[in-house]
Amino acid sequence: MWIPTKNDAVEMFARQFGRRYRGSAVKRARETAAALNAKGDHEGFQMWSAVADVIDQSQRQEPRIVS
Repeated sequence: MWIPTKNDAVEMFARQFGRRYRGSAVKRARETAAALNAKGDHEGFQMWSAVADVIDQSQRQEPRIVS
């Protein structure tokens, strides 16, 4: 039985969130992280920051098609 780690969960959620929100995904993830941090949810802040970092990294690696 496979039990996902926190890193696995971050990777999976980042892929889904990035596909759903595309160009605004990093901004939305960082906004969510900031809102959680402001409420004192530091674990949530860390997870959403990690999601934003993974999305940002993956978007930097994708080739951009310019027409």
